[in-house]
Amino acid sequence: MMSLFASVSPVKKYAIEHSFVPLITSSESFIVTYDEYPRPLIRLFNNNCNQIMCLYVPSLLVDMCYSSDFDSFIFLTTTCLYKLNPSIGKIELINDYSLLQENRSMSSICSTNDQRLFILYRFGEYLDTYPKGKRIWKRRHLCDSVSEDIALIRSSKDKNNDSYIFGLLIAEWNGVWRVDIFSSSLHKLHTGFRFNGWTRDVWLSEWSPYKSWFVGSTYRLMIDSKGQPINISTNEFDSDIINMIWMTNINDNNKIKMIVTKGQKLLTFFK
Repeated sequence: MMSLFASVSPVKKYAIEHSFVPLITSSESFIVTYDEYPRPLIRLFNNNCNQIMCLYVPSLLVDMCYSSDFDSFIFLTTTCLYKLNPSIGKIELINDYSLLQENRSMSSICSTNDQRLFILYRFGEYLDTYPKGKRIWKRRHLCDSVSEDIALIRSSKDKNNDSYIFGLLIAEWNGVWRVDIFSSSLHKLHTGFRFNGWTRDVWLSEWSPYKSWFVGSTYRLMIDSKGQPINISTNEFDSDIINMIWMTNINDNNKIKMIVTKGQKLLTFFK
């Protein structure tokens, strides 16, 4: 059974406002979290667990990711894309991307290692890229049934491998969930195992050093590159962990140097 906290211990905690948006890290340097109330607010932390920046954003976020190619955090609202380069210290509109259709809204985003962002539209109706590609994927290309929805998309972040994969969190008609695995060309490789207990405020994490995504469901799962669960020890978790990220040391074979967990009202740093 995998122990996620075998070599780390909690060193700092921050009270936060509840939000649906996941926690994001930029590898070795920065962590971003998001508060929805009383105004949309981005909080930037450094690798010493200190908050170094607070920035208001123009509208409510629905998802975010980090792109090493763009050297920026990418923030997704229902209608616009924004970016934050921590060295510049301001949030900027990405003004060369427009909605596929005016009556559609965006719902999820992930980055790849080939200078692309993949943008999911609500209920998985469409999957687009930035910069725009020639093909737009539709739900029928990605789901097994018209009664299924795609809740969000995540990509692998394996720095030692030029290839990458996508994990799509699929909602079945009967309230059961699974993570299906796709290639970089969006060809389905694996159908994930089925589970329940997922809610709107729980997310697939970013790709972890364990070669998996963390799913903060009732069962607190690690999902591997074939969509299958990896057993983890659950007695180390707070009862309400909804998201988790890992900060690694690239110069030390991607060794874990920090784990950050996000609960309903608490951000906890482990080193």
